[in-house]
Amino acid sequence: MNKIITIGRQFGSGGRDIGKLVAEKLGFAFYDRDLISIAAEKSGMSKAVLTEADEKAASPWVYAAIGQSGQTNFLPTNDTLFAVQSQIILDIAKTENAVIVGRCADYILREAPVELLNVYLYASDAARVKRVSERLGITEQQALQKMKRHDKQRKLYYDFYTDRKWAAHVNYHLTLDSEKFGDEGTAAIIAAAMNAKRT
Repeated sequence: MNKIITIGRQFGSGGRDIGKLVAEKLGFAFYDRDLISIAAEKSGMSKAVLTEADEKAASPWVYAAIGQSGQTNFLPTNDTLFAVQSQIILDIAKTENAVIVGRCADYILREAPVELLNVYLYASDAARVKRVSERLGITEQQALQKMKRHDKQRKLYYDFYTDRKWAAHVNYHLTLDSEKFGDEGTAAIIAAAMNAKRT
């Protein structure tokens, strides 16, 4: 049975960096934005178009327009990407141990025959603003606006494509404050939790 760690996260809480550290500690494969490239190859769609749709729910107006047009074989890019990424995630779970960041992976793999550890990372607004500001070279005010926008998009995406609520603790086996433990400490806790599940 393959071992999969999924990481849900607030924007700026270090999900990508911590996920990579966990993968390195355990010798697991790591997937985040590269899922978009794989989806582009499998679907034949433009990577740029899929990147724009990544972790975003389609606008309700799109479905209204589709309904009015009478088309029955058309899906918004967001829905196509979710469907393709879902199959990719399920395929990954069948073939290797992996850390997967975002993309509703915890929900997609809820019934998969894997050893699953669902993690959610959060941190204070101040810590996240600082990380985003330093990483992107933008002001703290710009970082705060970006943080709020991305968190809203992630919540809408998760809530839309699952029957769950984004960031609700009942969806995860482990929720961690990455500010308190730091990237290395948080990664060590997650790796230890995965190892503990093996015994």
